[in-house]
Amino acid sequence: MRIAALASLGALILIVGFGFAGLGASAHAGENIAPDFTLKDLENKDVKLSDACKNGPVVVAFWSTWCKNCPDELKQFQRMYDQYKEQGLTVLAVSIDCSKTVSKVRPWAQGRRFSFPILLDTANNVKRLYNVTPVPHSFIIDKQGRIVYSHIGFRPGDEKAYEEEIVKLLKPS
Repeated sequence: MRIAALASLGALILIVGFGFAGLGASAHAGENIAPDFTLKDLENKDVKLSDACKNGPVVVAFWSTWCKNCPDELKQFQRMYDQYKEQGLTVLAVSIDCSKTVSKVRPWAQGRRFSFPILLDTANNVKRLYNVTPVPHSFIIDKQGRIVYSHIGFRPGDEKAYEEEIVKLLKPS
């Protein structure tokens, strides 16, 4: 019985160890530095994360037009953006739609009246850089370019945790 328990514990440690090892090369690395990126917005202008961070906290929200929960999460980010943009909050909504569905992105976003930048990651380079698998998956990045919060999925009420983190970062230091 002890041997079986130790074997199970060893397997669990091995699984957890590989899980953390897999995170080491991603946006969740020990130093929590957000990988910098530049993507085109819907007006074909370059938007660079490190430039956005100069103004204050940045929400990087990965989403797609086919994602069931993405509209609800982005609607909450729009509310927060409207409330806190004058204090330095930036929201960068990164669409992971591929070249086959990217034509739906502009009407999808305009129909919902999102006023923050909608960025296009059709090759999924930034998605891979941040180790994003399911969407929605969002990150809050501070003014120094560190990931301070990350969340996968969205259910009503999740926006409270996002907003708490954003408000902490907006406070003068």
